[in-house]
Amino acid sequence: MINLPTLPNIPTTKLPVLDVSNHSFDIIGNTLGRYLNYKRDTAMIEYETEKLESQTKIVLKQIDVKLSKSLDENEKNFKKEMVRLKTIAKELKKGRIDKNKIIEAMTQCKDVELLKEYRLLLANDHDAVLKKLNLMSNFDENTKLLEGV
Repeated sequence: MINLPTLPNIPTTKLPVLDVSNHSFDIIGNTLGRYLNYKRDTAMIEYETEKLESQTKIVLKQIDVKLSKSLDENEKNFKKEMVRLKTIAKELKKGRIDKNKIIEAMTQCKDVELLKEYRLLLANDHDAVLKKLNLMSNFDENTKLLEGV
């Protein structure tokens, strides 16, 4: 057997210990941790705020576009409606003139059969006037005006 040399006995040493409590380091660590959390949360809030502002701008632009489109459409419909109402008014005025001519002819007429025809014309004219007035009050943009309707 081989004899191994024995290791010398090394005395154990202890590191010097400072007589400072860890409590002050904990306060500093906690304060630093809170500060870093605050910075992280602040950055996240700033990011979310910018994101919300950009989304708000997009929504406001969409609202402006829809509002402009709606106003343009309303203006076009208003112009169509005014043209339609003016057309009906002209037809009613023309009908009134025709009605006055029929009444004038009736007053001068002595023939009974011709008077019946005049009354029938007045009744038809009356029905046409009611239809035109109904057209004025019930607007449908798809309605096409026909002469005499």
